[in-house]
Amino acid sequence: MKLPVVHNQKFESLVTYTKQAQDNFGASAASVLVIQDNKIVTEWYAGHHHFKNGAVQVTSDSMFNLYSTRKTYVGLATAIAAVEARISIDTKVTDIESELSEQDFVGLTLRDLATKSNLKYYGESRIEREEVACKVIKRLTGHTIAELIHRRILTPLNLTHSQWATVPSANLVCDFQAGNGYASVRIESDEGHERNLYTSARDLAMWGNLFLNKGMLNGVELIPSQVFDVIDQLRQDTEDKSRILGWYHKKHWYYATGAAGCHCVVVPERNAVAVRMLNRYTDKYAEDQVIFNEMLFDCLNS
Repeated sequence: MKLPVVHNQKFESLVTYTKQAQDNFGASAASVLVIQDNKIVTEWYAGHHHFKNGAVQVTSDSMFNLYSTRKTYVGLATAIAAVEARISIDTKVTDIESELSEQDFVGLTLRDLATKSNLKYYGESRIEREEVACKVIKRLTGHTIAELIHRRILTPLNLTHSQWATVPSANLVCDFQAGNGYASVRIESDEGHERNLYTSARDLAMWGNLFLNKGMLNGVELIPSQVFDVIDQLRQDTEDKSRILGWYHKKHWYYATGAAGCHCVVVPERNAVAVRMLNRYTDKYAEDQVIFNEMLFDCLNS
């Protein structure tokens, strides 16, 4: 789905801040994209996919590794699976997937998966929470996380620059999260639970915009409305209300951030979504997130 582009100069401070962050953090690639009222009002790209000679220049086709921002995709798939199977969010995962033993999974529920609570790794093989979610989703729907998200969201929205990378390609932006800071591309499973989800700035912004629009596209419901009922219920029930389906919820916005600096923030009261893409992050990530979110909010109110 293509949105109209109407550039607005009031977001220039976001671009300036991101350029400074790119330089300060030592990132080779950066991007900013803002959607408001279903229009792209700012779009900016800078740098290259790595620092060596011959590196591809960053464009709208460049796909960055989302790292933990991918948990919003895992969270949505979990909620869709529970809603469409008509089971309680408090159902134990061992009641769904017989492969998972009660001894190893210590009462783990769908609620724990949706709120990223309880333990992060389980059993002697240390299965990560997102892989547990993938097993449960496959049992409930017959699809992996990646298959479900592609079929239900990415294909209808025509988001062709989002993929769980299993082979290298020219569109993939290297990042510097590997040991010794080497530029690398993360290649893993195509099931959707590992740290190899790459997207473009436009695709990530459209992902956030779909949440902003409560799962609706041109009058068509892509995300069941009951998913947003689940989100509201989890926010009411959870003592730490900061993270639901992979999103951190604050007073004026909710957002998700990954280890290399890819950041998506949704501001419902201003009908806006902003994306900031980097390929190297900072130890002061909490401070950076607050600055970017507050600066966006100021721009929207100017």
